[in-house]
Amino acid sequence: MRLLLTPLLLFVAIFTSGAANHTSSDGQSLAVRNIERAAALLDAVWSTSVSGSATDLKLADSYNTLTRQASGPADVWPYTAAIEGHVAILEALQAAREVSPELYALKYPVFSSRLEQLIDNLEYYRGTYRLPSYASNREWSPYAVPRAERRGTANVTGVLNVYDDQMWLSRELIRAYRVTGNREYLDLATYLADYVIDGWDCWRDEQGNEYGGITWGPGYNSKHACSNAPMIQPLVWLANIYADTDSTMLHYYRDSLNQVVAVTEPRSRVYLQFARKIYDWQKTHLASPEGLYWDMMGAPGEIKESQGYRQHVDTGDPCGNFYSYNTGTMIAGAAELYHATREKNYLADLEKTVPASFNHFARYIPEHGTYQFATDATAENGFNTWFNNVLMRSYYDAAPLVKNDSATRGLGTFQTTLDYAFENHRRDNLLPIRLLQGWGNETVTKAFHQSTFAAQYALLTIHYLKTAPSV
Repeated sequence: MRLLLTPLLLFVAIFTSGAANHTSSDGQSLAVRNIERAAALLDAVWSTSVSGSATDLKLADSYNTLTRQASGPADVWPYTAAIEGHVAILEALQAAREVSPELYALKYPVFSSRLEQLIDNLEYYRGTYRLPSYASNREWSPYAVPRAERRGTANVTGVLNVYDDQMWLSRELIRAYRVTGNREYLDLATYLADYVIDGWDCWRDEQGNEYGGITWGPGYNSKHACSNAPMIQPLVWLANIYADTDSTMLHYYRDSLNQVVAVTEPRSRVYLQFARKIYDWQKTHLASPEGLYWDMMGAPGEIKESQGYRQHVDTGDPCGNFYSYNTGTMIAGAAELYHATREKNYLADLEKTVPASFNHFARYIPEHGTYQFATDATAENGFNTWFNNVLMRSYYDAAPLVKNDSATRGLGTFQTTLDYAFENHRRDNLLPIRLLQGWGNETVTKAFHQSTFAAQYALLTIHYLKTAPSV
């Protein structure tokens, strides 16, 4: 049996109950090494997959490590992953500033400048249209799936914009605001949050209850786990940010008689209310008995409108697969809602869902003596590499709250497999999606995946710094 002795033993030293027998320098040195590796991965993304000028920046969809040619512009979702990677490394650098001031001084300005460019060039994905929703009819400027040739001209009608893209962007923009203090990022995240909750199905059934749920996008009737739970954590973050302000918003909804109502309410209250409602809706409609979450609820494709408003369309039963990110967003949502409310039902959900997710998505690999989170057959087909990243983030959120060790085991698995790939399978500082098995015959990778690996390394940095024992 071939064991991953060095990273695995380092994992054991920090993650087990015997960690007190080791010095804080163990965690600090590993944290700094993680930042260095995250930086190497993001530098590789910048050199292989980013082109154009500072005001016309393009992220390639894929990169061939054999021909060293990049191809195709990335959609907004992979572009958001690049933003996530840069936000994450800035957070890690801030966390490690006292541990390694030289590294902070060297790297922070570089990645701060790149983050600013990435967010500025989001405008190539943005467009404007009028949306008849369930309780309002307003003009919005969200982000399209594909990139346009000119700023602000993207076609965002119909199925060309989806709510989950706005959710992931809102999440990363909030983090960008927190790490940089740039108020423009918060304003944009807030705008996107308002756009998302405008998509909540507020029509009421015969008992006077909201149908609830957010469709995949304005051009769809199906309601997906990925178009609901990703917004829970960002909404709680926004609720906290606006809690001590007098910021208000117009809240559009339908009353018990299905009449449209528009009420001015505190932003903080509306956002926390929606975080609760979305969590409850997804738990009610998409949870499986074992604590995982189904992918979606299908529905007929025709969008129905009447008198300037979108009409409710019934959905079917939960269906599809269990994807790691759909469970991960509910774990993160439960953790965040517990912090905000101190309601113990969220802790009970975590105790069930965290181990269920590890047991389902992690696979023991005997020849390597460690677990691995399964991904796709090739880098060009499927998204499980990034889906697993969402689950890893949720383990970071859940680890301090759960009594079982599944979250810390999960974090240790990511550390071990990332290190093995970095030390054994690197090509020009790029990693294969199958971290233990390597590239095989594959030559193509994506900035999507490399940004994801960098974000994971950066988050593990913060985790180690928080959990390293003092001496």
